[in-house]
Amino acid sequence: MKFNYCFSKRLFSPVSSILAGLYLCVSISGCQSGDEIVSLEQRNPDDFLVLFSDTSTVKLSTVAFDSTMTGGASRMLAGRFEDPYLGKMHSTVFFQPTLENVFTLPEKAVYDSLVLKLAYDKYYYGDTTKTLNFSVHTLQEDILTKSVYFNNSTTPFDATPIGTKSFKPTPNATNSLRIKLSDVIGKKVFNESAANLLTNNDQWINIVKGLMVVSGAKDNASVVGFKTGTGAPSDSTVVELHYHTDVKDGITRGVGTFNIKADYNQIGADRSGTDLTKLPTSNRISLPSAQSGEKVFIQAGVGLMARADFPTVRNLKDVKYSVPNRAFLRVTPYKNSIVKGIFGAPPTVYVYLCDKNNQLYTQSGAVVPLLDLAGKAVTGTYINDLVTNKEYYLFDVSAQFTTILASSSSETNGLLFVTDPLNSGTYPEHPSFSQSHTRLVIGSQQNTVEPGVKLELYYTTLRP
Repeated sequence: MKFNYCFSKRLFSPVSSILAGLYLCVSISGCQSGDEIVSLEQRNPDDFLVLFSDTSTVKLSTVAFDSTMTGGASRMLAGRFEDPYLGKMHSTVFFQPTLENVFTLPEKAVYDSLVLKLAYDKYYYGDTTKTLNFSVHTLQEDILTKSVYFNNSTTPFDATPIGTKSFKPTPNATNSLRIKLSDVIGKKVFNESAANLLTNNDQWINIVKGLMVVSGAKDNASVVGFKTGTGAPSDSTVVELHYHTDVKDGITRGVGTFNIKADYNQIGADRSGTDLTKLPTSNRISLPSAQSGEKVFIQAGVGLMARADFPTVRNLKDVKYSVPNRAFLRVTPYKNSIVKGIFGAPPTVYVYLCDKNNQLYTQSGAVVPLLDLAGKAVTGTYINDLVTNKEYYLFDVSAQFTTILASSSSETNGLLFVTDPLNSGTYPEHPSFSQSHTRLVIGSQQNTVEPGVKLELYYTTLRP
């Protein structure tokens, strides 16, 4: 471990007080009963040095959740792309359109079409300049019969699509994507409505148990996010029944809507030929960076996390007359892994405590984050320094540094890094973490192309 000497007196003042207190305790403990303390010498601030080190070992590994909860998603994901580091990624959305309010068709109404309107929510990951090929299928089972769905869940569906669409996504330019659905189903819905036989959701489900939107198996483009039906129909994903009536002054057109109230995302990856081919399938077993090309990975949706441990920090106990100040973990995204507009970096990365088996610590049902010395949850914000041409995250791990030094055990907790905050200790429940493909690739200290982590330690000691 290499140390550099710093002489910033701004760091000396609070630490000098601590050392003075330690010096006081040692002096008093050396006095015998009845001894008279005449005076106590206050050490000169110039007697102290602030040491800096960035060569401590950081041990990295990749950890995968068995699954992430995706039921009741506020974002619907559909699409497919190939990630140069993580393999072939895909998302398929299963959902149940719901009849909330009975709509009455006017007399002499004429059927026009049945349309699925997918409302963009501006999220995408991958290359939106490439074509996606969506197909819509009817489900063979009602998804409302189950209450919990995960990213690896599936529901039987009819192989023949009831609607298709080839398009290039425009999530930031247009409000929605429209896919015309089968007229056979559309006319049945229309006729049932006209006969007042479609008055509740059970009757609707007898016609359409649910729908699925899947991308073409050979697509290599992007995954796109769509809103559910929780908002106004004009700004939500809905199934629209279009009709018209002939009147004296011309044609009057009308629309009946079915909102989306139940849905889940199936999110998967084919990691064949990638550095993660050896990733354990059993829950919470780490894959050391040495077995994944000296890289580790964080990715939402499929539940990848990076684990960091600091095995050599406890050696600082052997440095006498020293008091720890601060510790920061600097994380640099792997070279060329960030492709702006295609594979963007997570804006924020969150840190949680875990045990030796990668189990998250919980308190009152909530996951325990790493806290800084002020008691605030530690996060790292993506910094793109245009002056130095460096991109990085900086995490205040001072509390972890202090915990390791204070522990008498050789086994201390580790740190898990994720792209979004977690709400539950059993499964990561969060609209972003379970409903995106956002990822981060980090090189280990042994990576010969671009080492991606440094533990920056500051502590104060007496001048020799």
